[in-house]
Amino acid sequence: MTNDVEEFSIEKNRLDDETADLVFRKGLPLLLDLYEKYNIKATFYFTGTFVEKFAHSVKLVKEKGHEIGCHGYSHDRCFDILSLGEQIKDLKKAKNIIENEVGEIESFRAPALRINKFTVKALEECGFKIDSSVSSQRFDGPFTSAAKEKLKWLFSNRGPYYISYHTPFKRGSSSVLEIPISALIIGYIGTVMRIFPLANMILRNILICENSMTGMPLVFCFHPNEVIIEKRGARIFRRQANIIKYLFSDIIRSRLKLRNLGDRALYLLDKEIEVIKNKRFRFITMKEYRRYYENIHSDNG
Repeated sequence: MTNDVEEFSIEKNRLDDETADLVFRKGLPLLLDLYEKYNIKATFYFTGTFVEKFAHSVKLVKEKGHEIGCHGYSHDRCFDILSLGEQIKDLKKAKNIIENEVGEIESFRAPALRINKFTVKALEECGFKIDSSVSSQRFDGPFTSAAKEKLKWLFSNRGPYYISYHTPFKRGSSSVLEIPISALIIGYIGTVMRIFPLANMILRNILICENSMTGMPLVFCFHPNEVIIEKRGARIFRRQANIIKYLFSDIIRSRLKLRNLGDRALYLLDKEIEVIKNKRFRFITMKEYRRYYENIHSDNG
């Protein structure tokens, strides 16, 4: 179970301080209570800007036994358009902010899941050991930013792998372990669970079968802003200059993402966890999985 903690407003389609406050006061506590109900451990990826505003949030999550990861400094800074030096600067800044509150961290997930060929080198330089910015064989089409770059997901490795220095979507010799968000055309994520519950159920059953045959982990991605309700009627912020991208990514996608927020999202997540628990899956953090993965591959020579 993974969670991206940021200031992004689903209603306004942009970063928003009021949203951040709601996430801190309501979203995070609701998730923590749900995870405590099922006695499960998760990984929470925080942006540096969120921790600057709400330093107590990471301490609260860590006190509950969950892993703290990094989600970049700001959700507005997408790594796929940054140079190596810019990524290192961003990572160091975010990592220092978070580690000043909770100590050493080793897991990273890029804002908007956007990375490039420099990201693995930047992660190594900054001491990260795990990345989870790829969603293997997922296709978002025009409904996402950086759609062209994310097409490479369709040809990426499905299971965990050490990232190549030449492309983050292939197996290589770096020290950074990629643990992809589970997917098969559609992603195993809160958005799909809320908008298309039936499709999520079908995907989950396929992933469970795949796990029984290959041992590949299930990685679910959720956001605390999904369990809060904001004031409706706000004007959707335009992020895409191209009219086609604006129509699909900003208008249609944003309106779809408003479905089943708040208590309904929390209910659906509760039932999702219940199903997985009944299948006798163990909920562990990314850091715990990395150790498990390394032990298996060490034993195999």
